Amino acid sequence: MNEVETTSRQLNIEILRQTLQTRTFGIAESLIYVPTLDSTNTFAMHLAQQGTQEGVVVLTDNQTAGKGRQGRRWQDIAGCSVLSSIILRPHFSAYLLVMIASLAVVDAIAESSAVQATIKWPNDVLIQDRKVAGILIETSRDRLGQLIAIMGIGVNANGSPVQTAMPSLQATTLAAACGHEVSREELIAHLLKHVEDMYQTLQQEAQDPLPNEGTSLSQRIRARWRSQLSTLGRSIQVRQGDTILSGVAEDVDENGELFLRDHCGKRVSITWGDVGYPTE
Repeated sequence: MNEVETTSRQLNIEILRQTLQTRTFGIAESLIYVPTLDSTNTFAMHLAQQGTQEGVVVLTDNQTAGKGRQGRRWQDIAGCSVLSSIILRPHFSAYLLVMIASLAVVDAIAESSAVQATIKWPNDVLIQDRKVAGILIETSRDRLGQLIAIMGIGVNANGSPVQTAMPSLQATTLAAACGHEVSREELIAHLLKHVEDMYQTLQQEAQDPLPNEGTSLSQRIRARWRSQLSTLGRSIQVRQGDTILSGVAEDVDENGELFLRDHCGKRVSITWGDVGYPTE
């Protein structure tokens, strides 16, 4: 990986507003920037439970209590990462949010840094087997009982990578991968555009399903997400608490669950856990 000199700085919200090409996500009052927060997901969830509309985007330069999967901390270097949360009110299954978020990250990375990234099941984004981004979807109900979802996305854009909470998974940054500092404003703009496009089409599909002709968008998203998984076909270890399952990642089903073929030939369905790649 390249060593790149980068400087931390605040997001330039005016440049971001000028760069955004979304229709509703992050537009005008729907873009909330706070220089330092405990957690963008926590902040966004509080807003959502008070009735804030979907499409509101919360951004910060530094989190003091950032959230990762399974109660872990997401650590960042102030002014170097993309730290974002989007308020959503989906009418479709929540597992699709993980898929569109990870695909949007892969696409935004390609457009802003010309680097090819892949997805590690279920929702980490990697560059050459090093973690560059993570996704955390949290759901709840608002005061009217309506489903709300917070899509938290963190991307290591610039600076030196902070080691992940998983010893078996090293971290990297986009700057290290592409050899130059990356515009966080451009990266966020691409990210929000891709999330909005897929999300709004899925919302429309869920509320007004088309006749059973051809392939639906949800089916295409599942297929594309599967094609981007670097996990499939590899020897893996899945840690579930104190239990470790080993074998070959064989496939995923339509809900995103992972099928593991263990060393005894048994096919095991994996719904949660941390995937590691042993020495191959």
